[in-house]
Amino acid sequence: MSVLEDISKGIEAGRKQFEQIMRSDNGDASPFGYVEKHIYNDNIGPGKTTASELALGDNLGYMRWLLARGYGGQFRLLYLDPPFFTKAKYNATVSVSGKDGKQHRLHHLAYDDTFERDLEYYVENMTARLLMMMELLAEDGTMWIHLDWHSSHYIKIIMDELMGEKNFVNEIIWSYKSGGSGKRHFARKHDSILVYSKTKNYYLNVPTEKSYNRGFKPYHFKGVEEFQDDQGWYTLVNMKDVWTIDMVGRTSCERTGYATQKPLELMRRIIEASSEDGDLVGDFFSGSGSFLEEAERLGRRWIGCDNEELATAMAKKRLDLIEADYIYRTEDGMTLRTGRLDLELKQKEVLENGKCLFNYSVKRFDPEIEIGYIQMNDRKYVEEALTNDTIQFIDYVMIDPDYSGAFSCEIVTEDFENIRFLSRGNAAVTAVDVFGREYLVRMDYE
Repeated sequence: MSVLEDISKGIEAGRKQFEQIMRSDNGDASPFGYVEKHIYNDNIGPGKTTASELALGDNLGYMRWLLARGYGGQFRLLYLDPPFFTKAKYNATVSVSGKDGKQHRLHHLAYDDTFERDLEYYVENMTARLLMMMELLAEDGTMWIHLDWHSSHYIKIIMDELMGEKNFVNEIIWSYKSGGSGKRHFARKHDSILVYSKTKNYYLNVPTEKSYNRGFKPYHFKGVEEFQDDQGWYTLVNMKDVWTIDMVGRTSCERTGYATQKPLELMRRIIEASSEDGDLVGDFFSGSGSFLEEAERLGRRWIGCDNEELATAMAKKRLDLIEADYIYRTEDGMTLRTGRLDLELKQKEVLENGKCLFNYSVKRFDPEIEIGYIQMNDRKYVEEALTNDTIQFIDYVMIDPDYSGAFSCEIVTEDFENIRFLSRGNAAVTAVDVFGREYLVRMDYE
């Protein structure tokens, strides 16, 4: 079968998959049973629907549910960094220490981009999801699809078919220095970002950039405003479609260890160019949360989704560190682990307002390790670390001082010896391990 036949059959199968899920009767029912609230600034009142959301689960089902909740045509911007059809698996790295005290980096599967090595299957899955995003996109909105040389040409054909080639706005080239090279091809040092609109009335705020004069000398052209910096004379022009932005380096403070993490500067440029303050933006392949973090910083409402626990745990930690207000939803079938975390009460101080000041430390932690997700060469370090110190497998701890059955995160800490909080009665603590799994323990007080 030819490549074109694979693409044609994949698009047809994707349309059928989309139509089938749109006809399903359970669109109004919530498939996301477990809910955490991460509300730090009390900006989101009871009953309001403007809270940002992060979901763990299948993005196709989640987008269908969003449509049933009235989100159709509401997103000013949709950014997606989907699988690239690289036929490879990607890892995230975490560190543990052995008995000798040395740090060892573990490579844990982040996501699988093999798609059974079948182009038709890849096109089918992407088509169904792109059709769902088209339903969510506003009439003046844009969709930014982040790809590389593996799949940009395939997705261009799909998008021209689904949204129409007349609605193609731009191909942005993101150029960077990092990455490998080879003797049999020129070094591959760029990604492509395809930009499509739903209508011709799309919003786009093209920024300006410096264009240096030849020889860095002034032109003195009539009516042309010129500027000077340390490099020389320049004018301001509308930004070109080639963007040179550094990747997230190994020593960068942004670094999470997620294999395909994108830089905040790139996310900022996309968000500022295609949305305004207060707009709703979305990323349904949200990974470690770069787009969501920058959307929060820029005052956008956002919705994100990923189907990997490790990815959403990294995203949650980044969002919590900047005190983002959002709701976290977990698809039914995702396990909330209990009974694997023991806390020891170090101090209890009764206060005049009826609350008590508690101080706990982690006494025991029994992590759930899926050894098959860890590279073979690293498994010996996991076994050694488990015999040495299991508490090191905790990444951070969340605290709900007024637990009522639905966890509401109010405090985040990495100090496992001093878990301090004020509470009037029931409280709950959730530990998140370095692989993104959550473990909840409830504390009842008389």
